[in-house]
Amino acid sequence: MPHHTCPHCGEELVEDISIAYGNITVEDHGVLYFQGRRLELPRVQHQIVEALIAAKGRALTRSYLAEWLDGDVFDQSISVYVGRVRATFKEIDPGFDQIVSVRGFAAYKWAFKSRRGLRKAH
Repeated sequence: MPHHTCPHCGEELVEDISIAYGNITVEDHGVLYFQGRRLELPRVQHQIVEALIAAKGRALTRSYLAEWLDGDVFDQSISVYVGRVRATFKEIDPGFDQIVSVRGFAAYKWAFKSRRGLRKAH
């Protein structure tokens, strides 16, 4: 995140940046918007979604995601957290299929869906 200093007090300011990818927008502090609905996730789940969205369709390995979480979660636990994230999104959209497992690589990627729910043409 970009850092700036307040010209009045010298305090370091942090600018909130949101990341949008198709039908999801990820904001700081555990808040995101999926299909226009506000959704709050626990910290680890939010950080996993944030990493997948920031990758914009590129696959991220479980070990990369574990590093992204600053070692708070072990590589083997990532699958459990991804399952929890999927379950949360399925509560909103029972047909949710945007977190794709990349077989043979122990990786995940976020499959783009337009705001109307259509897959992005390649």
